[in-house]
Amino acid sequence: MNRKPTGTLSGRLIIYFLIVMLVPFILVVSYTVLNYSRGIEGALRGQAETALEADAYLIESEIQEYRHKAYILSSSPVIISVLEQDDPDAARDNIRKVYEEIYGTMAGDTYKAMASIVSITGGVRISTHDFPEVYDLRTHSNEWDSSSIITVARQRTKGERASIISIEDHRIEGGRQVLLSILRRVFSSSGQVVGYVIIDVMADAIIPEVNGSNLFADIVLLDNESYSAISLVHPQRHGDFSEFPFIRDDIDDSYFAHIEGTELEIAAASLNPLIRENLQSWMAILAISLASGIAISIILSLIFSRSISKRMRRIIDSMKSFQKGDFNIKLERTGIREFDELSVTFNIMVHRIELLLKKTREEEAKSAEAERKALESQMNPHFLFNTLNSIKALAKMHGEMEIYQTTLRLGKLLRSSIDNRKDSATIRESLDLVECYLMIQKLRFGDRLSYDICVDDSLLGTETPKLVLQPIVENAVTHGLEEKIGEWKILIAVRRNGPRLLMQVRDNGIGFQTIPDMKDLENSQHTGLYNVYRRLELRYGNDFTLTIGSRPGEGSVITIELPLEEA
Repeated sequence: MNRKPTGTLSGRLIIYFLIVMLVPFILVVSYTVLNYSRGIEGALRGQAETALEADAYLIESEIQEYRHKAYILSSSPVIISVLEQDDPDAARDNIRKVYEEIYGTMAGDTYKAMASIVSITGGVRISTHDFPEVYDLRTHSNEWDSSSIITVARQRTKGERASIISIEDHRIEGGRQVLLSILRRVFSSSGQVVGYVIIDVMADAIIPEVNGSNLFADIVLLDNESYSAISLVHPQRHGDFSEFPFIRDDIDDSYFAHIEGTELEIAAASLNPLIRENLQSWMAILAISLASGIAISIILSLIFSRSISKRMRRIIDSMKSFQKGDFNIKLERTGIREFDELSVTFNIMVHRIELLLKKTREEEAKSAEAERKALESQMNPHFLFNTLNSIKALAKMHGEMEIYQTTLRLGKLLRSSIDNRKDSATIRESLDLVECYLMIQKLRFGDRLSYDICVDDSLLGTETPKLVLQPIVENAVTHGLEEKIGEWKILIAVRRNGPRLLMQVRDNGIGFQTIPDMKDLENSQHTGLYNVYRRLELRYGNDFTLTIGSRPGEGSVITIELPLEEA
């Protein structure tokens, strides 16, 4: 077996520090020198042009889709008829059909775009959303409102039947920003303009889809006819071309792509200048960092190794003392979290081992004492059974049947309490013990005590832990009924509750003054109730409930719910 070479901690730390400093620096510098060149910049430019063309095609597709929808709505006979009437009251019968046309055409797009229809006078106004105030021709028919696409349509006479696209109107509708508007005139059968169909495309329809390559600092949508522009990365920025200096043709890192079929264009600002400037600064910082890092690494490694070695030696010496049997050893805090955690853990371990040894010695003594008492008490049950059998025989011989029955029932209770051969009993056996106990109590209290047992016959064969019901009934008699004046009543109920077994013992006694916590019953007078709770906890863990309900002077009810166990 080959033995690994050993070395000092300081030597290893110096090597590790130098590796940590030099390897990343060498890799980064090598990658930069070999890869960031004109070739890479050319490749980045090609990628940027391709990405911008893809964004232009995406915007073109969206515009063509909404232009087509505007065409469908502008050529709809129902919409033409309503706009020709130009009277909402007269066209009321067709309004529903108009809405069906609009929502049918804009199906699935109403969260990205808004369609509006307005007659030439503003008498008819219909929209998929709240009708925009800017299109209400009753109050916004002035020619000075140049941002309105309706104003643009009235000023243009060329290509009257073509779509008009405008990005000048940057209003907010329903909490969303309008990116561009598409308008088509609606003509009557005689060729007269009777209204307009306008589709406002929201920024949410296009902006999330552009700059997916993350190659651009900004992308701007331009209208070369109106000299308007809006950023597709920061849509709150809009205005004329002066708002976006990178649009100038003499800047090398700007890219342009035309949107086919429109007067629109997109321009993008590349991230190349930022990358180039950052690279130069970064290289200078790396060179300075490398020289400083090497010097600092050597100094710190020596300081750290000495500090760590000193603390490690103290821990090792303490562990050797503990190994020799010194349980009074204790590590002090060093001021370093990892060493402090190790010291605390070591101190706790020493303390627990000491307690464990002490506890082991005590348990050995207790075990011996318990074995002695168990041997001494083995004769007691036999003596009690023999005595009860003698009393039962004498009672039967002299015709004392009540004494005979009482002795018989007492024998059953005693036999069940000391029989350790099994830890379970059926519901039938548990209820039999309860009746034995209650019959004995009726001999004491007579007609003052009455009881009733309600059980689902299908549950009589179900097994539960032994001695669950009888101690609870005994607790009800002893603590709930003996101090009550008048008639005593006890109700025992056993039934199913879905896949679980529900057992209840209800009495009309004095009740609990305050409902105790189950953990507090151990040292109280309700030792039988705590005994039941503890045995159920040991058997079922958290898969059971034992609850106490009580009102002072009105009685109490103890409910046990646990999993069904078929015999």
